[in-house]
Amino acid sequence: MRQIYETARPFNPYRRCASDAMKEVVAEVINQMGGYEFYYKTRKRKRKQEDQLRYEGRVEAIVCELVYRELEVAGGQVHVSQSNQVLRKASRYKGAALGKTLPDELRVMAAEEMGFVVITPGQRKYTIKDKILTSTVSGKQTTLAAGRKILSRIERFKLTFADIGRSTEEEVIILRGPKVRDDKVGELVEYVDTEETINQRQQLQVINKWLGQADIECTIPNTDLYDRCLKRIFNNADFAQGGRLYGGFWQRLKHSERLESIILDDDSIAELDYGQMGLLLLYGLEGAEPPEGDLYDLSEYGIPTECRPGIKKVIQAAINTSKPLGRMPQGARKTISKRIHLSAVLEAVGKRHPAIAHKFGASIGMQLMRKESDILVEVLLALKSKNITALPIHDAVLVNENYAEEAREVMIRVFKEFVKLTPEVTIEHQ
Repeated sequence: MRQIYETARPFNPYRRCASDAMKEVVAEVINQMGGYEFYYKTRKRKRKQEDQLRYEGRVEAIVCELVYRELEVAGGQVHVSQSNQVLRKASRYKGAALGKTLPDELRVMAAEEMGFVVITPGQRKYTIKDKILTSTVSGKQTTLAAGRKILSRIERFKLTFADIGRSTEEEVIILRGPKVRDDKVGELVEYVDTEETINQRQQLQVINKWLGQADIECTIPNTDLYDRCLKRIFNNADFAQGGRLYGGFWQRLKHSERLESIILDDDSIAELDYGQMGLLLLYGLEGAEPPEGDLYDLSEYGIPTECRPGIKKVIQAAINTSKPLGRMPQGARKTISKRIHLSAVLEAVGKRHPAIAHKFGASIGMQLMRKESDILVEVLLALKSKNITALPIHDAVLVNENYAEEAREVMIRVFKEFVKLTPEVTIEHQ
């Protein structure tokens, strides 16, 4: 099984028109497809009005996705299943475009007279690691690429990413099952809405609408500045676990790239980061007061201060595992000498943090992540109320540097409301 990202990625059924130019292109495609159906008599009767609207919505999604992919990579492809078993299955995650009539619509669009899409029959299987995908992939996948008429419209109308938006119907509250392997995300889990999930979805829709209208620039060429849709992903088929925010072009940039290239509200940015958040959340959960100073400093117990990055990895692994650590986590040895045994580090951690030591090895990391994500959502809503644009990155936010101190006060206040402890919030400028 091959991993192919350069030429094909999963079909996104949620692309929609965001400009009059894009609407004109889609209308032209629908009109020509109607002419094809009439000439070849592929339909016995006219669609009902509601069926016609759904049909036009599917064509819109297909055309917008073909244009979008071509803008991403010239000649780029998307892959999609045409299996009846997949397309006929109801799911909150797949989108209306991935319906049972998709093969018929693609067949018309690919006809020689149409030339809107180039179809390559399913021959490959695709492995996907992207945590924010809204559909799982299995079996052979058909690949699609923009045909000659789509390419000509891109050139004629000078289409850009700004001409393509996203459907408000896209599911932003994602529930995944347990991982079967470390290198594979859990399967999507269908769920019944509750008051909690409805509220979470409404919060995220408010945030996404706010970010969709924000003044955001990036100096990195070919960046899709309109890729701003955030989703909350919960883990292990349990809404009490995970819930981090994923999505947005900025999350895929390196730390240095974000600071150097992103401009918010016509000025450079600062990154505000919660320090030692995992340990503070654990202390808050236990209703205990943390010791003073750097919580990762074990020098008092014979572990040098230069080992701090490795100590952080050890503690993080201990929080997430369901059993005592048996070996050093990956990357910890970069700063922890081989002369220092794992048992010595764990013993020092226990002495430094006796009030929470019993939680190490209790597989509590995902529960802490849920609390962390709740805090970040509330931070974003609080900053929105102050008209401060903020881009989230798990336990950090990016803001216009002129509002860094005000944002820091908000982050501290919200954390204290949730955890009853005062956090450290660092500010990094370019």
